[in-house]
Amino acid sequence: MQHFDAQIAAITPATPSIHALRLTVPDPSFRFLPGQWVDLGVEIDGVAHTAGYSITTSPVHTGEIGLAIKASTRHPLSRWIHERARVGDHVRISQGQGPFVYLPEMSDNVVLIGCGVGVTPLLSIFRHVRDAGLPTQTHLVYSVSNSREILFRDEIEAAVHAHDNLHVSITVTQPDANWHGLTGRIDPVKLHALDVPDDTLYYLCGPKGMVEDMSMLLHD
Repeated sequence: MQHFDAQIAAITPATPSIHALRLTVPDPSFRFLPGQWVDLGVEIDGVAHTAGYSITTSPVHTGEIGLAIKASTRHPLSRWIHERARVGDHVRISQGQGPFVYLPEMSDNVVLIGCGVGVTPLLSIFRHVRDAGLPTQTHLVYSVSNSREILFRDEIEAAVHAHDNLHVSITVTQPDANWHGLTGRIDPVKLHALDVPDDTLYYLCGPKGMVEDMSMLLHD
């Protein structure tokens, strides 16, 4: 598999537990599809570490990608990103990988169901529909533990206001006094409220139990 040199152009604390990275990739042969992931490789104290992370951005924007990486004391690469990585650091990435992708010919209606940091590949699809000017009716259904953990909330809400075909339902399982939206887990009531056609294409991403529960719910 082909690998590419990349450089950290920006590191932003996107939520209390997640850092958003913007990587520049100068090689014009680098490619990915909306929803795919890359292997990110870094040498830490002389030891090579590699981990896979979903791309959060759209391939409309060439020469760069975005990643959103949750803090973890158990994973050396995640810990490096949160504690030691700096703008200008060089890393290696693979070509875009995985079959979890959206192409316009696949469906005119999509529902993107994500939980926690599992929303990252769904954000790539959501942003691609926006950035490519696609007419796809796109519903993002996003569950988080608390409202401070909502990734790119302002951007998502601005996109929904600016585009009639983009929709979002965010639900918080542990709401505080500052949250006035949906609460609790994603359930049949929340999904029925989307009022989407029967031939809608669904994407599920999150913890294994959540994906299994959503799959069973949708089949029912």
